[in-house]
Amino acid sequence: MNVLNRAAYNSRFARIHPAEKAAICLPMLFLSLIWRDPAATFFVVIMASMFVFWGGVSLILYIRLLLAPAAFILAGVLPIAFSFEGWLSIYANKESIQEAVTTACAAFASAASLYAFILTTPFTQIIWLMNVCKLPSLFIEIVALVYRFIFQLWEKKSEVIMAQTLRSGRPGIQMAARAAVHIFTSTLMEMNERQHAVDLRGGLDYIPSSEWQSFWRKKK
Repeated sequence: MNVLNRAAYNSRFARIHPAEKAAICLPMLFLSLIWRDPAATFFVVIMASMFVFWGGVSLILYIRLLLAPAAFILAGVLPIAFSFEGWLSIYANKESIQEAVTTACAAFASAASLYAFILTTPFTQIIWLMNVCKLPSLFIEIVALVYRFIFQLWEKKSEVIMAQTLRSGRPGIQMAARAAVHIFTSTLMEMNERQHAVDLRGGLDYIPSSEWQSFWRKKK
């Protein structure tokens, strides 16, 4: 189980109805896209952090996860803020810098609200919510496949690198190529085994909808 799903299943909001969590996090996402301003970014990030904190998710984990999109956003807005002409010729003006700041603010606030939703909502609930929203079944299947494959590949990569480190593996192109082939093939084999186990159980591990609770009313 990857770090996102582990945090979601262990959060206090794991058994809260996914529609209610979406009703809280999605308006923050829309606000960050419509109100492209540093003040809106500050407000959305604070609200998302409070939501994550109330959900029992580590704020340190939340901040660490936000570092990756922050780095990509920073790299993406640099060409907006600065113009490069010739060798060592960099130009910038007030309008371009302001556009870069507003774009970065909107993107970072959107990432903060999405991570707040993902870290408190198990993936099976997200799939259920997409089905309820009548999204195309092909799109939902692709999302589930990519989600599982990427994080399973990441976990397998970490296991192989740790095993090589413990055995004092030698760095180099040949070692890296062997590790890449082993990671990819072992990930495919493990995905097939997990899918077979899922089929035997009749579905994914999930929290039954009968156990879902609500923010607004207590379960009888």
